[in-house]
Amino acid sequence: MNPKVYSKKKKMSLYQSSYSLILLLLFSACSKPEYKIENPDAYAKVFMQLATNGTVNQSLPIKDEWISTSFGVGYGGVQLLDNNVEVDFLINQKMVDEYNQQNNSNYELAPSESYRVVEKSVVIPAGKTGSNFNSLEINPIKLGGTKNYIIPVSINNVTPSIAISEELHTTYFIVNGFYEENPFTPIAINDWEIDDFSSDDYDGIGGRAPYCIDGDVNTSWLSTYRRVDGWRPGPPHHVTVNMNNKHLLHGLTLYGRPGTNHAYLFPKNVQIETSVDGETWTTAGIYTIAPTTEAPSATMYFEQSVECTYFKVTVLSSTNGGETTAIAELVAF
Repeated sequence: MNPKVYSKKKKMSLYQSSYSLILLLLFSACSKPEYKIENPDAYAKVFMQLATNGTVNQSLPIKDEWISTSFGVGYGGVQLLDNNVEVDFLINQKMVDEYNQQNNSNYELAPSESYRVVEKSVVIPAGKTGSNFNSLEINPIKLGGTKNYIIPVSINNVTPSIAISEELHTTYFIVNGFYEENPFTPIAINDWEIDDFSSDDYDGIGGRAPYCIDGDVNTSWLSTYRRVDGWRPGPPHHVTVNMNNKHLLHGLTLYGRPGTNHAYLFPKNVQIETSVDGETWTTAGIYTIAPTTEAPSATMYFEQSVECTYFKVTVLSSTNGGETTAIAELVAF
């Protein structure tokens, strides 16, 4: 054989062998490797997706309507689900206590009539990693005020049994209501009287304590502003009202003395207390207020509505830090 022809055939054979080897290597690289995992069920978990975001905070306008928030569950593991998985939920005080202990907080569980979970359970279909949606519904008017509450929605049971994620088994909804406008009717003042006050003074607008409950914003209660031996009382100043009947109070509107030159008399920090008997008192809140642009007034909503016969308004400080204060009218609702 011609040596040149032999050499050419040998080269072609080498090229073909190399090409086949390359194809084999490429095919091997593209093939999905198989790794045997012992006890794959140990890696399967069911969890709440919203729990990964920490708490879910919701501030809702206070109306008599149900407001819905969707939630569901997810599945994670090394193999797909062979069957549908049903997951149901629970809301209980235990999770509130656990949250407060871990976060150094003191939230209360929302009133039971203010929330509801629409469906008892959801389903993760076979071969899927997520469930259908469920809903937590909240009626803000049934919260009874502007207080922050907590609602823990926890995975309770999984059928067939799959482990529940220890870190992601509960979604904490922290909810509160706010008033877009005052929906309450003012309480009639016919039977009201002043039970106690820190000091008052006389003036062209009255000045005495009863003028803050006479139904006229043009008259005012004034703390004593005249100096005696160079001294006059500074804050706190208080006035206590006896309504002579028990009422459910949602808050107060405070009117200041009219006139821009009297703006310094408007209360800045105010504490409100309530009582049934005039002896035992409960704090309804401490408020930092400022007069509205339309009129020197401010509305303070209670975190929780309260039944009472007496209420006490204590002015802890006035605008610009002055020693005296003035309240033209107190309106309870």
